[in-house]
Amino acid sequence: SVIAMARSWHTPAALLLLAASPSVAFLPTSSLLPAGARHAVRPAATNMLRARGSGALGLRSLLGEDKAGKQQRGGALVVSAASVPAPANWEEWVEKEPAYISTPVAGRYSSEDWLYNLFTLASSYMTARVMSHIVANLAIATLVWFSYAYWFPQFATFCASLTTVPHSLTAGALSLLLVFRTNSAYDRFWEARKIWGALVNTVRDCARMAHIHLRGLEREHFISCLACLPSLLLQHLQKLEPIYRPTLLSKTQIAAISGCLSESDMELLWKSRNRPFTLIKMMGAILHRNGRDTGALAERYKGGARGENLSEFEILTYQAAQINERNVLEMTLTNFCNQMGACERIVKSSVPTSYT
Repeated sequence: SVIAMARSWHTPAALLLLAASPSVAFLPTSSLLPAGARHAVRPAATNMLRARGSGALGLRSLLGEDKAGKQQRGGALVVSAASVPAPANWEEWVEKEPAYISTPVAGRYSSEDWLYNLFTLASSYMTARVMSHIVANLAIATLVWFSYAYWFPQFATFCASLTTVPHSLTAGALSLLLVFRTNSAYDRFWEARKIWGALVNTVRDCARMAHIHLRGLEREHFISCLACLPSLLLQHLQKLEPIYRPTLLSKTQIAAISGCLSESDMELLWKSRNRPFTLIKMMGAILHRNGRDTGALAERYKGGARGENLSEFEILTYQAAQINERNVLEMTLTNFCNQMGACERIVKSSVPTSYT
Protein backbone atom coordinates (compact mmCIF):
# COMPACT_ATOMS: atom_id res chain seq x y z
CA SER A 1 0.00 0.00 0.00
CA VAL A 2 2.91 2.34 0.70
CA ILE A 3 4.40 1.63 -2.74
CA ALA A 4 1.01 2.21 -4.39
CA MET A 5 0.67 5.54 -2.57
CA ALA A 6 4.12 6.61 -3.75
CA ARG A 7 3.36 5.63 -7.34
CA SER A 8 0.07 7.53 -7.32
CA TRP A 9 2.10 10.64 -6.35
CA HIS A 10 -0.81 12.37 -4.67
CA THR A 11 1.31 13.77 -1.84
CA PRO A 12 5.03 14.29 -1.11
CA ALA A 13 4.45 12.60 2.25
CA ALA A 14 4.17 9.28 0.43
CA LEU A 15 7.85 9.39 -0.49
CA LEU A 16 8.84 10.25 3.09
CA LEU A 17 6.59 7.50 4.44
CA LEU A 18 8.26 5.04 2.09
CA ALA A 19 11.70 6.12 3.31
CA ALA A 20 10.64 5.68 6.92
CA SER A 21 9.38 2.15 6.34
CA PRO A 22 11.93 -0.33 7.78
CA SER A 23 10.55 -3.17 5.68
CA VAL A 24 11.70 -1.59 2.40
CA ALA A 25 15.40 -2.10 1.82
CA PHE A 26 16.04 -1.17 -1.83
CA LEU A 27 13.64 0.23 -4.42
CA PRO A 28 14.46 1.45 -7.94
CA THR A 29 14.03 5.18 -8.36
CA SER A 30 11.96 4.63 -11.48
CA SER A 31 9.26 2.94 -9.42
CA LEU A 32 8.84 6.12 -7.33
CA LEU A 33 8.54 8.66 -10.17
CA PRO A 34 5.50 9.34 -12.37
CA ALA A 35 5.53 8.24 -15.96
CA GLY A 36 6.47 11.69 -17.27
CA ALA A 37 9.67 11.83 -15.19
CA ARG A 38 10.97 8.30 -15.69
CA HIS A 39 12.95 9.25 -18.78
CA ALA A 40 15.47 11.07 -16.53
CA VAL A 41 16.18 8.04 -14.38
CA ARG A 42 19.33 5.93 -14.84
CA PRO A 43 19.18 2.12 -14.86
CA ALA A 44 18.01 0.72 -11.55
CA ALA A 45 21.25 -1.24 -11.10
CA THR A 46 23.24 2.00 -10.66
CA ASN A 47 20.66 4.31 -9.14
CA MET A 48 18.69 3.12 -6.13
CA LEU A 49 17.25 4.77 -3.05
CA ARG A 50 18.46 3.20 0.17
CA ALA A 51 15.51 3.68 2.48
CA ARG A 52 16.16 1.12 5.20
CA GLY A 53 14.76 2.82 8.28
CA SER A 54 16.40 6.16 7.39
CA GLY A 55 13.25 8.24 7.75
CA ALA A 56 12.71 11.74 6.42
CA LEU A 57 16.01 13.10 7.76
CA GLY A 58 17.99 10.28 6.19
CA LEU A 59 16.23 10.79 2.85
CA ARG A 60 17.03 14.51 2.86
CA SER A 61 20.69 13.88 3.66
CA LEU A 62 20.90 11.17 1.00
CA LEU A 63 19.44 13.35 -1.72
CA GLY A 64 21.41 16.42 -0.67
CA GLU A 65 18.75 19.05 -0.14
CA ASP A 66 20.82 22.02 -1.35
CA LYS A 67 21.89 20.30 -4.57
CA ALA A 68 18.87 18.14 -5.29
CA GLY A 69 16.80 19.14 -8.30
CA LYS A 70 13.37 19.68 -6.81
CA GLN A 71 10.43 21.00 -8.78
CA GLN A 72 6.83 21.62 -7.92
CA ARG A 73 4.39 20.20 -10.43
CA GLY A 74 0.88 20.72 -9.20
CA GLY A 75 1.98 20.23 -5.61
CA ALA A 76 4.00 17.08 -6.41
CA LEU A 77 7.67 16.71 -5.45
CA VAL A 78 9.90 15.54 -8.31
CA VAL A 79 13.47 14.44 -7.53
CA SER A 80 15.84 14.45 -10.47
CA ALA A 81 18.07 11.44 -10.98
CA ALA A 82 21.24 13.56 -10.87
CA SER A 83 20.63 14.30 -7.17
CA VAL A 84 20.92 10.65 -6.11
CA PRO A 85 24.55 9.47 -5.65
CA ALA A 86 25.51 6.28 -7.41
CA PRO A 87 26.24 3.31 -5.13
CA ALA A 88 29.87 2.32 -4.52
CA ASN A 89 31.37 -0.49 -6.58
CA TRP A 90 32.42 -2.99 -3.93
CA GLU A 91 34.08 -5.25 -6.47
CA GLU A 92 36.62 -2.51 -7.22
CA TRP A 93 37.07 -1.38 -3.62
CA VAL A 94 37.90 -4.84 -2.28
CA GLU A 95 40.80 -5.01 -4.73
CA LYS A 96 42.40 -1.94 -3.16
CA GLU A 97 44.58 -2.20 -0.07
CA PRO A 98 42.78 -0.77 3.00
CA ALA A 99 44.37 1.21 5.80
CA TYR A 100 44.20 -1.94 7.97
CA ILE A 101 42.88 -5.45 7.47
CA SER A 102 41.21 -6.10 10.82
CA THR A 103 41.64 -5.63 14.56
CA PRO A 104 44.68 -7.63 15.79
CA VAL A 105 43.61 -10.74 17.63
CA ALA A 106 45.20 -11.67 20.96
CA GLY A 107 47.71 -14.49 20.58
CA ARG A 108 47.00 -17.96 21.91
CA TYR A 109 49.39 -20.30 23.69
CA SER A 110 50.95 -23.17 21.78
CA SER A 111 53.67 -25.77 22.33
CA GLU A 112 56.22 -23.39 20.83
CA ASP A 113 55.40 -20.82 23.52
CA TRP A 114 56.05 -23.37 26.27
CA LEU A 115 59.41 -24.27 24.75
CA TYR A 116 60.30 -20.61 24.43
CA ASN A 117 59.39 -19.97 28.06
CA LEU A 118 61.46 -22.95 29.14
CA PHE A 119 64.60 -21.84 27.30
CA THR A 120 64.25 -18.19 28.35
CA LEU A 121 63.44 -18.92 32.00
CA ALA A 122 66.82 -17.65 33.21
CA SER A 123 66.34 -14.23 31.56
CA SER A 124 62.65 -13.91 32.45
CA TYR A 125 61.44 -10.82 34.31
CA MET A 126 59.32 -13.01 36.58
CA THR A 127 62.33 -15.16 37.50
CA ALA A 128 64.33 -12.06 38.35
CA ARG A 129 61.51 -10.78 40.54
CA VAL A 130 61.14 -13.96 42.62
CA MET A 131 64.82 -14.95 42.56
CA SER A 132 65.45 -13.70 46.10
CA HIS A 133 62.65 -15.90 47.48
CA ILE A 134 63.90 -18.91 45.52
CA VAL A 135 67.46 -18.45 46.81
CA ALA A 136 66.28 -18.06 50.43
CA ASN A 137 64.11 -21.20 50.30
CA LEU A 138 66.87 -23.17 48.59
CA ALA A 139 69.41 -22.10 51.24
CA ILE A 140 67.11 -23.12 54.12
CA ALA A 141 66.33 -26.48 52.50
CA THR A 142 70.05 -27.15 51.88
CA LEU A 143 70.88 -26.28 55.50
CA VAL A 144 68.21 -28.65 56.83
CA TRP A 145 69.38 -31.48 54.54
CA PHE A 146 73.04 -31.20 55.55
CA SER A 147 72.05 -31.04 59.24
CA TYR A 148 69.97 -34.19 58.78
CA ALA A 149 72.55 -36.13 56.75
CA TYR A 150 75.99 -35.11 58.03
CA TRP A 151 76.24 -32.54 60.78
CA PHE A 152 73.84 -33.48 63.58
CA PRO A 153 72.92 -37.15 63.99
CA GLN A 154 70.59 -36.22 66.85
CA PHE A 155 68.60 -34.10 64.40
CA ALA A 156 68.08 -37.17 62.19
CA THR A 157 66.77 -39.10 65.19
CA PHE A 158 64.41 -36.26 66.06
CA CYS A 159 63.10 -36.10 62.48
CA ALA A 160 62.48 -39.85 62.46
CA SER A 161 60.16 -39.50 65.45
CA LEU A 162 57.97 -36.94 63.67
CA THR A 163 54.63 -37.94 62.14
CA THR A 164 52.99 -36.81 58.90
CA VAL A 165 49.63 -36.04 60.55
CA PRO A 166 50.26 -32.24 60.84
CA HIS A 167 51.06 -32.08 57.12
CA SER A 168 47.90 -34.00 56.25
CA LEU A 169 45.77 -31.68 58.38
CA THR A 170 47.21 -28.47 56.95
CA ALA A 171 47.20 -29.64 53.31
CA GLY A 172 43.47 -28.94 52.91
CA ALA A 173 43.73 -25.46 54.38
CA LEU A 174 46.76 -24.64 52.24
CA SER A 175 44.99 -25.82 49.09
CA LEU A 176 41.99 -23.59 49.88
CA LEU A 177 44.27 -20.62 50.46
CA LEU A 178 46.05 -21.32 47.17
CA VAL A 179 42.76 -21.47 45.27
CA PHE A 180 41.62 -18.24 46.91
CA ARG A 181 44.83 -16.44 45.98
CA THR A 182 44.59 -17.69 42.39
CA ASN A 183 40.97 -16.60 42.03
CA SER A 184 41.57 -13.22 43.63
CA ALA A 185 44.58 -12.57 41.37
CA TYR A 186 42.56 -13.39 38.25
CA ASP A 187 39.62 -11.29 39.45
CA ARG A 188 41.90 -8.30 39.93
CA PHE A 189 43.39 -8.80 36.47
CA TRP A 190 40.00 -9.16 34.77
CA GLU A 191 38.48 -6.19 36.58
CA ALA A 192 41.44 -4.04 35.59
CA ARG A 193 41.10 -5.19 31.98
CA LYS A 194 37.41 -4.25 31.90
CA ILE A 195 38.08 -0.84 33.46
CA TRP A 196 40.85 -0.08 30.96
CA GLY A 197 38.62 -1.20 28.09
CA ALA A 198 35.87 1.14 29.31
CA LEU A 199 38.45 3.93 29.52
CA VAL A 200 39.48 3.36 25.89
CA ASN A 201 35.84 3.48 24.79
CA THR A 202 35.25 6.69 26.75
CA VAL A 203 38.31 8.31 25.17
CA ARG A 204 37.03 7.47 21.70
CA ASP A 205 33.54 8.75 22.49
CA CYS A 206 34.92 11.95 24.00
CA ALA A 207 37.13 12.57 20.95
CA ARG A 208 34.15 12.04 18.66
CA MET A 209 32.00 14.53 20.55
CA ALA A 210 34.83 17.08 20.82
CA HIS A 211 35.29 17.01 17.04
CA ILE A 212 31.59 17.77 16.62
CA HIS A 213 30.87 20.26 19.38
CA LEU A 214 34.10 22.26 19.82
CA ARG A 215 35.75 24.67 17.40
CA GLY A 216 39.19 26.11 16.66
CA LEU A 217 42.07 26.07 19.12
CA GLU A 218 39.88 24.99 22.00
CA ARG A 219 39.05 21.77 20.16
CA GLU A 220 42.73 21.11 19.42
CA HIS A 221 43.72 21.82 23.04
CA PHE A 222 40.96 19.58 24.38
CA ILE A 223 41.88 16.68 22.09
CA SER A 224 45.60 17.08 22.90
CA CYS A 225 44.86 16.78 26.61
CA LEU A 226 42.63 13.80 25.89
CA ALA A 227 45.41 12.08 23.93
CA CYS A 228 47.76 12.36 26.93
CA LEU A 229 45.28 11.02 29.49
CA PRO A 230 45.85 7.22 29.04
CA SER A 231 49.66 7.49 29.20
CA LEU A 232 49.66 9.76 32.24
CA LEU A 233 47.08 7.59 34.00
CA LEU A 234 49.21 4.49 33.37
CA GLN A 235 52.25 6.28 34.78
CA HIS A 236 50.16 7.40 37.77
CA LEU A 237 49.16 3.81 38.57
CA GLN A 238 52.53 2.06 38.09
CA LYS A 239 55.36 2.70 40.50
CA LEU A 240 59.03 2.79 39.57
CA GLU A 241 60.57 -0.68 39.65
CA PRO A 242 64.05 -1.77 38.51
CA ILE A 243 62.70 -4.63 36.39
CA TYR A 244 59.26 -3.72 35.07
CA ARG A 245 59.37 0.09 35.09
CA PRO A 246 62.88 1.52 35.39
CA THR A 247 61.89 4.94 33.92
CA LEU A 248 59.04 7.36 34.62
CA LEU A 249 57.64 7.09 31.09
CA SER A 250 58.41 4.44 28.50
CA LYS A 251 59.54 5.25 24.96
CA THR A 252 56.11 4.30 23.64
CA GLN A 253 54.36 6.67 26.05
CA ILE A 254 56.76 9.52 25.25
CA ALA A 255 56.14 8.99 21.52
CA ALA A 256 52.36 9.04 22.15
CA ILE A 257 52.27 12.33 24.09
CA SER A 258 55.19 14.13 22.43
CA GLY A 259 54.12 17.50 20.99
CA CYS A 260 50.63 17.37 22.50
CA LEU A 261 51.05 19.73 25.45
CA SER A 262 52.66 23.14 25.77
CA GLU A 263 55.36 24.09 28.27
CA SER A 264 52.83 25.82 30.53
CA ASP A 265 50.64 22.70 30.52
CA MET A 266 53.59 20.46 31.39
CA GLU A 267 54.70 22.79 34.18
CA LEU A 268 51.22 22.65 35.68
CA LEU A 269 51.03 18.86 35.38
CA TRP A 270 54.48 18.17 36.82
CA LYS A 271 53.73 20.23 39.93
CA SER A 272 50.52 18.32 40.56
CA ARG A 273 50.20 15.40 42.97
CA ASN A 274 47.65 13.71 40.69
CA ARG A 275 48.51 14.33 37.04
CA PRO A 276 45.53 12.50 35.42
CA PHE A 277 43.02 14.34 37.60
CA THR A 278 44.71 17.66 36.81
CA LEU A 279 44.44 16.83 33.12
CA ILE A 280 40.71 16.14 33.53
CA LYS A 281 40.31 19.49 35.31
CA MET A 282 42.11 21.20 32.42
CA MET A 283 39.65 19.67 29.94
CA GLY A 284 36.78 20.82 32.17
CA ALA A 285 38.20 24.36 32.15
CA ILE A 286 38.28 24.29 28.34
CA LEU A 287 34.60 23.32 28.27
CA HIS A 288 33.79 26.03 30.83
CA ARG A 289 35.52 28.69 28.75
CA ASN A 290 33.96 27.45 25.51
CA GLY A 291 30.45 27.62 26.96
CA ARG A 292 30.90 31.26 28.05
CA ASP A 293 32.77 32.67 25.06
CA THR A 294 30.00 34.86 23.70
CA GLY A 295 32.13 36.10 20.82
CA ALA A 296 32.81 32.58 19.55
CA LEU A 297 29.17 31.59 19.99
CA ALA A 298 28.01 34.67 18.08
CA GLU A 299 30.43 33.87 15.26
CA ARG A 300 29.34 30.24 15.20
CA TYR A 301 25.60 30.99 14.96
CA LYS A 302 25.87 34.32 13.13
CA GLY A 303 23.05 34.92 10.70
CA GLY A 304 21.34 31.60 11.20
CA ALA A 305 20.46 29.40 8.27
CA ARG A 306 19.18 32.30 6.11
CA GLY A 307 21.98 34.79 6.61
CA GLU A 308 19.68 37.00 8.69
CA ASN A 309 19.16 37.65 12.36
CA LEU A 310 18.15 34.62 14.35
CA SER A 311 14.50 34.16 15.15
CA GLU A 312 13.32 33.38 18.67
CA PHE A 313 12.81 29.74 17.73
CA GLU A 314 16.36 29.47 16.33
CA ILE A 315 17.81 31.07 19.45
CA LEU A 316 16.02 28.57 21.68
CA THR A 317 17.09 25.67 19.44
CA TYR A 318 20.76 26.68 19.48
CA GLN A 319 20.62 27.33 23.22
CA ALA A 320 19.20 23.85 23.90
CA ALA A 321 21.83 22.28 21.62
CA GLN A 322 24.62 24.16 23.41
CA ILE A 323 23.40 23.04 26.84
CA ASN A 324 23.08 19.43 25.68
CA GLU A 325 26.59 19.42 24.17
CA ARG A 326 28.09 20.77 27.39
CA ASN A 327 26.20 18.26 29.55
CA VAL A 328 27.27 15.29 27.42
CA LEU A 329 30.96 16.28 27.49
CA GLU A 330 30.83 16.97 31.23
CA MET A 331 29.32 13.51 31.78
CA THR A 332 32.24 12.05 29.84
CA LEU A 333 34.72 13.77 32.17
CA THR A 334 32.78 12.34 35.12
CA ASN A 335 33.21 8.87 33.61
CA PHE A 336 36.96 9.49 33.42
CA CYS A 337 37.03 10.30 37.15
CA ASN A 338 35.06 7.14 37.98
CA GLN A 339 37.36 4.94 35.89
CA MET A 340 40.47 6.49 37.41
CA GLY A 341 39.06 5.88 40.90
CA ALA A 342 38.34 2.24 40.03
CA CYS A 343 41.94 1.78 38.86
CA GLU A 344 43.29 3.37 42.04
CA ARG A 345 41.08 1.07 44.12
CA ILE A 346 42.78 -1.99 42.59
CA VAL A 347 46.26 -0.54 43.08
CA LYS A 348 45.73 0.49 46.70
CA SER A 349 43.77 -2.57 47.88
CA SER A 350 45.92 -5.58 48.67
CA VAL A 351 44.88 -9.10 49.63
CA PRO A 352 43.99 -9.33 53.36
CA THR A 353 46.84 -10.42 55.61
CA SER A 354 44.97 -13.51 56.84
CA TYR A 355 44.94 -14.90 53.29
CA THR A 356 48.61 -14.24 52.49
